[in-house]
Amino acid sequence: MKTLLLLMFCSFCTSLFAQVTPAKEPRFYLLKLKVVDSETSGNLEGSFVKVFNKTKQLLVDSVRVQNGYAKIKLEKGNDYDIIARFDEYLTRRANFNAACYLLDSKKAFCVSGIMIENVTTLANQNELIEATINMQKINLNDIYRIDNIHYDFNKWEIKKEAFQGLYTLIQILKDNPDIKVELGSHTDSRADEEYNMSLSQKRAAQAVNFIITKGGIAQERIIAKGYGETQLLNQCKDGVVCSEKEHAINRRTEVKVLGYKNSENMNKLQKAGAISGAKN
Repeated sequence: MKTLLLLMFCSFCTSLFAQVTPAKEPRFYLLKLKVVDSETSGNLEGSFVKVFNKTKQLLVDSVRVQNGYAKIKLEKGNDYDIIARFDEYLTRRANFNAACYLLDSKKAFCVSGIMIENVTTLANQNELIEATINMQKINLNDIYRIDNIHYDFNKWEIKKEAFQGLYTLIQILKDNPDIKVELGSHTDSRADEEYNMSLSQKRAAQAVNFIITKGGIAQERIIAKGYGETQLLNQCKDGVVCSEKEHAINRRTEVKVLGYKNSENMNKLQKAGAISGAKN
């Protein structure tokens, strides 16, 4: 009988303890993020930062840079996209994966598009991370090279290996709805000039068609331009012996900014301020 009563008492204590034990607080990183001009390194005060939790598929924070920084709480065990916007600058995407340790115990977190400057341990196993994200000012006729867009010899069909580069451009155009661009295709100097001009125009047109149909980008925002061999990057012109690697430098796809209009939505966001879930 005494044994039975003791077991019942222990069971009651266990149940009571389970009920009053507080839930374990989530661990987090406090990201102190500075947004700067990629050329001057000057602070972009008033720039707007959004944080999207990829693990939970929801927007978790929207904050403006004030007094030089945006402060953001990132819960450990989650993967985040960080999107920085500022008028007259290209939107910048970065990633902070606070769940890296789940796949590799040697890594606490993984980042791309962010420069980590300092890490300080706080109370309760939390950490303060000071970091910087660079943004590039939009200038007319700026040229950006798109890597890994290759074609078979004498062909203009888009290869599967080029999809990632084109999808990256699609994302840039979606993130920056106020820019208009030219997609330019360049060949090496082999074959005659007229043929190369025609081939490059067909390649550019194929890439633009992919972006419009696969990405849903408005046709008036992107035009195709073939340059043939008119803008070689090295000495490999007609009559000059060059290696395949040297010729490959000239075969490229580039994007040029043709136009930009100020974003009314961005101006409204800057004037209205931010709604932040991180009270720091």
